Amino acid sequence: MPEEEAGRKDGLRKEAAWGEGGGGMDSTDAERDLMELRDFEREAKRLYGISPEAFQEVVWNWEEFAERFRRTEKNVPLQEKAPFFMGSLLTEQDCFPEERMEVSVLLHDRYVPPFYHSLKFIKIVYALRKGFFFYLREKGQDRRFRMEEGDFVIIPPEVSQAVFTADEGAVTVNIIIKRSTFGDAFYSLLMENDGISDFFWQMLYSKGNERALLVRCGRDENLERIVLEMCAEGILDESGSTAGKNLTMKGYVMLLFGRALKEHSGRMESVGHLSEADAALPEMIRYIRENYTTVTLPELARHFGRSEGYLSRYIRRETGKTFRFLLKEFRMKQAVQMIENSSCSIEEVAAAVGYADISCFYRNFRESFSMTPMQYRNIRSRISL
Repeated sequence: MPEEEAGRKDGLRKEAAWGEGGGGMDSTDAERDLMELRDFEREAKRLYGISPEAFQEVVWNWEEFAERFRRTEKNVPLQEKAPFFMGSLLTEQDCFPEERMEVSVLLHDRYVPPFYHSLKFIKIVYALRKGFFFYLREKGQDRRFRMEEGDFVIIPPEVSQAVFTADEGAVTVNIIIKRSTFGDAFYSLLMENDGISDFFWQMLYSKGNERALLVRCGRDENLERIVLEMCAEGILDESGSTAGKNLTMKGYVMLLFGRALKEHSGRMESVGHLSEADAALPEMIRYIRENYTTVTLPELARHFGRSEGYLSRYIRRETGKTFRFLLKEFRMKQAVQMIENSSCSIEEVAAAVGYADISCFYRNFRESFSMTPMQYRNIRSRISL
């Protein structure tokens, strides 16, 4: 990652703002600190003031932006390299300083030119103050959506997207969630049979996604308070244990989703390209998950009226994984839950998740977690003490 980006992220965490006693701050203090322009934002604002026209369309990199800028302002020199982050890909390592953290919060960069990039994680972009423009790349075309204060957008991994705001009073918050964390935390939501759960199944398993979920909440004070507290915990406060902070941040995300689904489910809009083949994937994944102890590829083919060869190719093409791998993944997730939360023997766990051959269970478990089931249970037992 560029040095500027590393410095930017370090600068987001302001120990002094939280106070020596760790007693917290009120919302006014938190907002004031969040609104303060950072040095690279001031440079971006300077360029925007010179040529707003150069910021009107989304670009792929600094070089493309610089070429557009020079067409409008030939006499203004530009640096050879971007003075702010404009990378094409962000990974979990870029945004989670602590590997054990599963949820992270970062401020979106104001005035930085809108540039397409993709993510290796799930991102929620929330308009805490003022609004922003959200760009989605769909079938080679640019689509732009205006998100007002209080609205947010959920962006799946691998999607080419961009966010732009040119307002010093705007506070746009990026809530970043590891893909595995989302699937575990929102299992009950995934098992619902509706358009929202279908979107999340595709988000977790489809590798050719060009979609996003827009949530038009307006000024919901409960959601606003949740996000502001997330910023205070994740950006302004560096005290406390990693485990405690991680649990707190996961709790905030669940509160955010729970409140949004309760109050605004009718104002959620999935945007982007969805082919007929894409639409069939959530139902198949849901069926595999519901019947993971007994389902086979021939049975799946019979249920959906397709040949085994077609389904095998379809699942591999859409998810990047084989049917056997998906089945093992679902079985292993259930197995670790039983190992952590029950006194069942390893043999009983293996039988409960669909393994008649105990040696096959041990082999698959070691492949998934690089340890035996008993080693996993012993480690989790020590952590919970």
